[in-house]
Amino acid sequence: MGEARTSPPKVVVVILNWNGLPDTLQCLESVVRIDYPNFATVVVDNGSRVDPRPEIETRFPQVPCIRLPRNLGYAGGNNVGIRYALDLGADYVFILNNDTIVEPNVLRAAVAVAESDPRIAAVGVKILAWEDPTRIWVAYGHVTYRQGLVRLVGYYWPDDFRFTRVRDVDWVPGTAMLLRRQALLDIGLFDDEYFAYHEDVDWCTSARKAGYRIVFAPEGRIFHKGHGSSGGRRFVSLRQYLAGRNMVLFVRKHGTPWQKAKFVCFQLATLPLQYLRRSLTGEQEGVVLKVRGMLDAMRDRPIPLVELGLRERNGE
Repeated sequence: MGEARTSPPKVVVVILNWNGLPDTLQCLESVVRIDYPNFATVVVDNGSRVDPRPEIETRFPQVPCIRLPRNLGYAGGNNVGIRYALDLGADYVFILNNDTIVEPNVLRAAVAVAESDPRIAAVGVKILAWEDPTRIWVAYGHVTYRQGLVRLVGYYWPDDFRFTRVRDVDWVPGTAMLLRRQALLDIGLFDDEYFAYHEDVDWCTSARKAGYRIVFAPEGRIFHKGHGSSGGRRFVSLRQYLAGRNMVLFVRKHGTPWQKAKFVCFQLATLPLQYLRRSLTGEQEGVVLKVRGMLDAMRDRPIPLVELGLRERNGE
């Protein structure tokens, strides 16, 4: 039998920064007030135009900052932080968006749930909207293989009785997710091929296939500003291209023949209607971006990173 643990599990908080230093500094201000007794924090800079290390080192000397030469995407950048955390001996890795503010008990609440069952691979916390904390930003999601591949549960819904209990779910958002070390070793890290968007859905789906549980735990809370680096809540943004592309990658990787057929039928039936509806508000270009992403994935074309503004021209 293994030796009994004499101290709380070690958690490493990984915060990814990409041209968002003011948000990152505000996030760190809240993270250093976390009341969990055994945690460390690392910032991974994803090839930002301005090196954030001098400012971070001055204001938070206890927080290391790993500077990457180019933008590796949400998946690749966080993977650098996850490897660092595992090398540091983390029992859990807490992936946290830089445009968030956390409550002091967030790790204590999430770890308590994770420790209740070794089959729990990931714990998602309650994510509240920054601009209106009485509303959920997103709680968790279901994989539907329909128009958008997934259904977001709680997207700007009132924070009410529906979000008060711990429950098993299909996936939790990568905005703030606690990942078990053993699950990371068993399943692997985020799939770099996704670059950004749906890599959290992919990882949680792989975990469930491996027999793990994904759990929503509402006692821990954070506040999220939302999609700052990818266009905010605007429909016409690079997010549409990446979401369209990555839906195809996900379906190809995880879907059964029936689920693949269902997905294709929904796209053929709804994309023309989406285009017409968005034309009424001048947002049809978002649908064009989505279709382009889907076609690029089907043709195995690389992401046009420079064109989308995701990498500098000299960031080869």
